[in-house]
Amino acid sequence: MSLSPINLLAGNAVLLCAVVLGLGHLLGSLRVRGVALGVAAVFFVGLGLGALDERLRLPDFADQFGLALFVYLIGLAGGAGFVTALRRRGLLDNLLVVAVLAVAALTAAGAAAALHLGPATAAGVFAGALVNAPALGGAQEALRAVDPAHAGALAGDAAVGMSLTYGYGVVAMIGALVTYMVIVRVDFGREAAENTDLAAAPRRLVERAVRVTRGAGTDVRELNDELARHGEVLLVRLQRGDHTHLVPTMTTLREGDLLSMVGTTDATRDLVARLGEKVWPVLSLDRNSLDFRRITVSNPEVVGTALADLDLPHLHHAIITRVRRGDQDLLATPATRLLPGDRVRVVTSRDRMPDVTAMLGDSDQSLTRVDFTGLTLGLALGLLLGTVSVPLGGGAGLRLGLAAGPLIVGLILGRLGRTGPITWHQPRSTMLVLRQVGVALFFAGVGLKSGGALVHGFAGGDAWKTIAAGGLVAAGTAVACIAAGRLLRMPVSWLMGVMAGIDTNPAVLTFAEDRARNELPALAYSTVFPVAMVLKILIAQLMIVLLLH
Repeated sequence: MSLSPINLLAGNAVLLCAVVLGLGHLLGSLRVRGVALGVAAVFFVGLGLGALDERLRLPDFADQFGLALFVYLIGLAGGAGFVTALRRRGLLDNLLVVAVLAVAALTAAGAAAALHLGPATAAGVFAGALVNAPALGGAQEALRAVDPAHAGALAGDAAVGMSLTYGYGVVAMIGALVTYMVIVRVDFGREAAENTDLAAAPRRLVERAVRVTRGAGTDVRELNDELARHGEVLLVRLQRGDHTHLVPTMTTLREGDLLSMVGTTDATRDLVARLGEKVWPVLSLDRNSLDFRRITVSNPEVVGTALADLDLPHLHHAIITRVRRGDQDLLATPATRLLPGDRVRVVTSRDRMPDVTAMLGDSDQSLTRVDFTGLTLGLALGLLLGTVSVPLGGGAGLRLGLAAGPLIVGLILGRLGRTGPITWHQPRSTMLVLRQVGVALFFAGVGLKSGGALVHGFAGGDAWKTIAAGGLVAAGTAVACIAAGRLLRMPVSWLMGVMAGIDTNPAVLTFAEDRARNELPALAYSTVFPVAMVLKILIAQLMIVLLLH
């Protein structure tokens, strides 16, 4: 007797997972006017299949592990720049988060009152429309503390409110962004280049040579320190007579010295005008005294180390001029920290090149292996942080959970880079692959679980009121975010990350990263996500406490 496709999928979770992931990625690759859902389409495929039969489910481990892995790696990738971004505009962005979530809570309470829905259902709508399961848990804990006699029934009302509206925030945020980008054309490459104070962006690096005619007597160390503060020009070679030296090994500039530099077009042009006159050819074409080559950073001992701490000019008579990270060529500055998989351009003599190569590693094969020690220990620390409960009074407690705990630990460890013998960072390619796996598992699991509730919601009479309230909260939140972003003149790349963080769901972030193809969305997400997560839990609990009294 042959099995029907539904029975076959219901009895084989691995096959079901593969089908959802495969169809989701196929759908996500389709583009309409240049816009594609990407891996977020896995969520919608899961919704569709889950609506066919409630037996089509994945074990809880799939979406829980996927979410924890994804947010941990998001934090790990953004940790190095998180403090800088938080210092520059994090306060403003998180004030925006507070305002938007307050508006969402008031909208949920107002819609519930107008449609004659209970406080527990209102809190569930708030949690579901803003895609936040921990907020539901917080509301249910508050119910047990405020009204123990009816906590069971009220907790059920909150769960129904969330089940009927869960995922609306994803649809509303992505829909609003798609509509916005169709109306307003955005040059994401230009945005990234204009916001290098928030995140490193691709910049075209050029090499120039100058004959010193106006800068004789300049102290080389002081000049290097000045250039390092701006981070746009690096002095590399100095030719004096028939000898070529590395600039950091020299003391002062003399009349007639030839200097080579690498940096941005404007910065190198200004430095040439300051020191003398431009000459050609550039000194790197002469490789007799000093050679150069690209070396892959694979040695765990140097991962997370700043170039200034390596002291290559004095210990190895070498200098790193550029760092190839992913698809970007970055100027090497004293503050630049090496990451696994970086391809650095080293300038030194040929006889010293083997020593520098051995120190950095230069093993592409080692980068294909995941450092499971750092990965699993870091993830475990994040999960442990998520289990800590902070008492809020009245029996209620605050728990960061699977999402906020790993994210916060990832941010901290990403900032540290390494602790003793443990390297927290992973090669960039490894993190991208694992992030994709994590978010795809999360979407598949949550989508399949939500499909049946979606069907029941449309079948029930009163359920339409709950659905309408959830749609109003989700749509209002998305519109408020875009309006506030326009008012504050946020770069669209950054705004998309802030909206993803407010939604506390990786679907919007994945969509944003697919569109922007720069680091701004992930960094903005990491900047506001912890605050948004904690606030949603607190607001859901406050809604119960205030509306039931």
